[in-house]
Parts: sequence; C-alpha cells; structure tokens
Amino acid sequence: MDDQLILPLILYLQSLSGEILSLISFGVGMFLMLIMMRSFGVAGLYIYSSTATVMANIQVLKLMSFSNFPEPVALGTATFSTVFLANDIIIEHFGRKAATRNIWLCFATQILVAITMITTIGFNPVAGDIAHEAILILFLPAPRILIASLTAFVISQFLNIIIFQTLLERYKEKKLWLRSNAALMISELIDNFIFSVLAWVILAPNPVSLHSLIFTYILGTYILRVIFSLFSTPIIYWSSYFKPREE
Repeated sequence: MDDQLILPLILYLQSLSGEILSLISFGVGMFLMLIMMRSFGVAGLYIYSSTATVMANIQVLKLMSFSNFPEPVALGTATFSTVFLANDIIIEHFGRKAATRNIWLCFATQILVAITMITTIGFNPVAGDIAHEAILILFLPAPRILIASLTAFVISQFLNIIIFQTLLERYKEKKLWLRSNAALMISELIDNFIFSVLAWVILAPNPVSLHSLIFTYILGTYILRVIFSLFSTPIIYWSSYFKPREE
C-alpha cells in the first residue's frame, strides 16, 4: 500500500528536470519554515534550521544534474540555502542574539546526530538487517563531512550575521533586499568554498580533481544558491506576516 502511494510520486519527481525539482524543494522548504515560524515563533525557526542542516549534510552525498550544466552538482543546496535565509529572518525579527543561538543549536544538532549514528553503526548487524548497509552509506563518511560542514557553517553563518547587521545599522529599516541578498550571496560563497575544499580535497581519502572541485562542488552549487537568494527576497519581506503576535 505504501509503495503504491510513494513510488508513483518518486517516479514523477524523477521525470522532472534538476532545475524544476530544485525549485520545488526550495519552495517546500520556504513553506515549512514560515509555517514553523507562524506556529512556534523563533523556536520554530530553531527547529527548522537544525533539522534542515542535518538533512542537507545527508543530501550532499548525492549528485544531481542540470539540463544546461555539463557537470554534476552536489545535492543539498536548496535545503542549505533555506537555513541561511532562516537565520536572516531571525536577525530581522528576533535580533542578533537569537541568530547566534540558532547557529550553535544547529552546530550541536549535527554533533548529536553524528555521535548517535556512529554509535548505531557500531552495533554488529544480524541476519536480515537490511538497514545496516544503508546507514553505512549515509553516515560512514560522517566525521569528514561533519568537520567540513561545522567549520564552513560556523564561519559563514557568523559572516552572514555580521554583513546583515552591519547593513541594518547603516540603512536602519530600509533596503531589506540589499541586506538579505548581500549577506546570503557572500556568506554562501564562503560556505561553499570552505566546505568543498575540506570535504572533497583536504580530508577526502580520494581527493577530487581541481576541475571537479571548482565546477561541481563550488561554482555549480553556488550558481544555484545565487538563484535561491534572489527567490528569497520576497520571502524575507513576507516573513513579517508569519511572526506570531505574542513574539
């Protein structure tokens, strides 16, 4: 019964182009983020950011393709872009201190998941254990991905806060579109660069080529992030309507 419901949906999604599916993924993330904000205030954004960060670090192990881009691109970009936007929304509506707290909550969540899953892998599989191999594939590279992700995440997110806050102090309540886009585009480029160099070159058992590093892992995903940043502009304006009144 479950397969009859899920498999047709998966087959339909697989028939879509990478561009369309990425926009759908980004749109779903935006919708869920705003619903969480409306329902739980800043706590909802904390929950969404922590969950999305873990999901993005799993998705990054899978490659996707675009119809007009010759190189494969690492997945997770759409999900991770929503985390950067969530932090900008937190700064805008709840302040810098709340945004800083969100960074450390995401940091702690990644460590918690990594420790839990590495411990899970430590249990010897028994006959009929079909989940063990799948868990190995997803979480065996966790230490390398975790170190690269945490380093890039913390540096880029604090840079995001600094840029957004600096522009906020300069322009006061004006030019929200400038604060958001400048903070997102610069910080996400730094995130892409640091994560890719650490995960796929410095810490990788089999480093990727310079060509793949630049065009698949840095520029390929960054171009997509720029597009998502532009789509994020109206979202950050609309977010004020989803802020609970009691907040």
